[in-house]
Amino acid sequence: MPEYTYIARDRQGRIVEGTIVADNSALALGKVRQMGYEVEKVRSVEQAARERAGAAPVQQVRLARRFQENLLFPVVSGVSLKELALFYRQFATLIHAGFPLYQALVTLESQTKNSRLKEIIRASQRQVQAGGKLSDVFAAYPWVFSELQMEMLRAAEYGGMLEDMLHRIADYLEQELSLRRLISRLTLYPKIVVLSALFILGPRFFLDGTPAISRLIIAWMGQGSYSGGQYLIDTAGFLAIALLIGFAVVAFCRITLFQSDTARESYERLKMSLPWLGAVIRGFALAKFGRAFGAMYAAGLPINLAIRVGGNASGSRMIARATGRAMLATERGALLSQAFQETGVFPKIVIDMLHTGEQTGNLDAMMNKVAEYLEGEAESKAYLYAHVFATAIYLMVALMVGYAVIKFALSGGYGSIGGGALNGIYDGGE
Repeated sequence: MPEYTYIARDRQGRIVEGTIVADNSALALGKVRQMGYEVEKVRSVEQAARERAGAAPVQQVRLARRFQENLLFPVVSGVSLKELALFYRQFATLIHAGFPLYQALVTLESQTKNSRLKEIIRASQRQVQAGGKLSDVFAAYPWVFSELQMEMLRAAEYGGMLEDMLHRIADYLEQELSLRRLISRLTLYPKIVVLSALFILGPRFFLDGTPAISRLIIAWMGQGSYSGGQYLIDTAGFLAIALLIGFAVVAFCRITLFQSDTARESYERLKMSLPWLGAVIRGFALAKFGRAFGAMYAAGLPINLAIRVGGNASGSRMIARATGRAMLATERGALLSQAFQETGVFPKIVIDMLHTGEQTGNLDAMMNKVAEYLEGEAESKAYLYAHVFATAIYLMVALMVGYAVIKFALSGGYGSIGGGALNGIYDGGE
């Protein structure tokens, strides 16, 4: 059986290296993750020897891997959330219909159009035929299958409740998809307003007070030499440069700065302290925690595992750290509601619902109710703030255009353009 070397990090962040035996690299990666390590590199012994003989240094490999995991895979993982939810729903339906696991995977492969997902399903078929665990294959694709999905799948394999767990995962992913669509819908209008403002005014408006669209219209009227190409450079070209700069800043922060938990938590505290916007961000993060925690607990997983995975699923390092402190407090015998209250991160409604859930034994139902309430509250605020922001942008653009019109009228109108006083403005300063 082939041997693979791995480079990973333990829970304290220390580098761990070793050798493991497995049928292929995907299964080797799954075995290393089962040991509780965060994998950075898995390669065959032969490949490791070639790298030592003159391949890229380990630091470059780590940097490339970090770039993929933090920037590339979250955006272009190859499997969308919609496709993943459909995959789990079809999988659960086939198991419910009495299909053996291997036959269900064969049927799923024939029904799946996504090439990346087909590759994963084929690897799963080989693993099942060899008597292995499905979760070992999924663990080799952490950018496709989240920690929450993996923990629920492992619990299903351990407890023999695969069908029920697949349905629960599908339900959770569909709720997550609905939340993402909501956020996208709420932010669409302000994005359109900002883009419209850019294409009306152009960045050079802030230098000479003349909107880019007015330069173009006056040029069409024969009063200037501002071309359509110059207009596109001023607007679309500037936007492209701004996006590239923004991407570079995000890449730098994710690959270097945000590798530190302290830096990420400080950044999140800054976002959540912003007026209006901070409350919306905090509400959606807490709702995601409630959904994940409720799903894990309802699936029968240990409460401490449900707390940890729920904190990670929130997408907030601050909430994840707080849930870690709460988990330690519950291990010492504290009530769950008391442990969460002591963190100082969770609002009163979450604490009250946790307390009610402890008393009634319906902890998962209470957390789902909390998630619904927080989502509804965050949605209402997001709708309000989105419209306020869009209106403010429109008013700002209107004031700027009005300023440009008044300035043009006071300067003598079209007659002064030919005389040269404003010719430089409408010719783009040329």
